[in-house]
Amino acid sequence: MAQKGVTLKKIFLTILLLALVAVVFILMGGGDVLKKAGKKLEGAGKQADQIKHTVEEKASSVEKTVEKGIESIKPGEKK
Repeated sequence: MAQKGVTLKKIFLTILLLALVAVVFILMGGGDVLKKAGKKLEGAGKQADQIKHTVEEKASSVEKTVEKGIESIKPGEKK
């Protein structure tokens, strides 16, 4: 029975410690840190979209070139 009391006390103290850490984080300007991190992630997302668009354009042009090459070679014709 004593083991349950000790375990319950440890759990309670751990939760209390986490709550205090969260309060200190907020009071010390943690919101600003989160905003900066959000802006960095947003910038990375925009960059990824630009890269995706560029890759799609290049893939489209390569696809057109390959199709033209296939059309230029007639069946049974050797080069």
